[in-house]
Amino acid sequence: MAHPIHALDSFFYSSMGVYAFQSQCEMLAELGYDGITVSAWSGQPLTDLSLLPTVKQRHGLDVAALYLVLHEGRNDALLRRIVERVDGVELIELAVQTSINGSGAIMRMIESLLPIAERRGLRIALYPHLHHVTQTTSQVVRLCEHFDHPRLGASFNGYHWFASQEGRLEERLAAIEPWLMQVVLSGSAMSPLGWGQVATMEPPDRGELDNFTVVAALDRIGYSGSIGVLGWDYGGDIYLKLRRSLAAMRAIDQRLEAHPGWTASIGSH
Repeated sequence: MAHPIHALDSFFYSSMGVYAFQSQCEMLAELGYDGITVSAWSGQPLTDLSLLPTVKQRHGLDVAALYLVLHEGRNDALLRRIVERVDGVELIELAVQTSINGSGAIMRMIESLLPIAERRGLRIALYPHLHHVTQTTSQVVRLCEHFDHPRLGASFNGYHWFASQEGRLEERLAAIEPWLMQVVLSGSAMSPLGWGQVATMEPPDRGELDNFTVVAALDRIGYSGSIGVLGWDYGGDIYLKLRRSLAAMRAIDQRLEAHPGWTASIGSH
C-alpha cells in the first residue's frame, strides 16, 4: 500500500547550523513530502511551536508528530506544560532518555500525561531509542500493556530496532501492532563510526538494513499510516538527501504493490 511519507526535522541539523522552520516546510512541500515531525529536545523547541497550527494551510503539510525527550527528574514540568498547551499536532512521540528517580517515577510521569491527552484529544506514542531508558520495542510494549490506555501507544523506529540488535522483526511487529501509532525508518549499517558508536544513519536505500523487507512486514500487519524518514548523520546537501530518501520510499511502495510476494519467503540465515 502507498504510505504517506513525512520527514523528521533532524534532517535539517548540520555542522553549519539549523535551517529555519519556514525553509524546512518549503523544502519538504516542494519535494512532495506529506508531513514533518517537529522536535523539542529536552523540552526546549528549536521551532516556535505556535507556528504548528499554520503548517497545513501555509505549506500543505501535516505535522505528523511532536517529538519530546523526557529526562525524568529534570524536565518533567516543562514537558507537561508543552503537552498542555501545544496546538496544531495530534500525536506526541515520547522518548525516555534518562531518569534520576527510577522506573517508578517514569511510570508516574507517563500516568500524569494521560488525563491531559484525554482532555486535549492527543495521543502519546512511546519511542524506543538506542542508549535510552526505553531502548527496545519490548520495553515500550510492556509499558503500553501496563497502562492499557487508548491514548497511549508506541512508535516503531527501524533504525533503533536494527541498532539495538533486537532482531525477530515479524515477532516484534506482531507484539507492537496493537499499540502502533507511528513508524520511522532509515538506512543503517552496523559501525563504530555511526551514531552512539553503534550504527550509521543513512538514506533508506543505503546500508545493511533492508527497508523493502521492513515495509513489507509493516504492510502484513496492516499498518497504513505515515512513515517518517529519519535524518541525522547525513550531512552534505540536505535537499538532495531528502529527494533521494523520498524517491526510495515511494519506490518501495510501488515495488510492493507490483510484487507483494517477493518478501514472503525471506527468513533468517
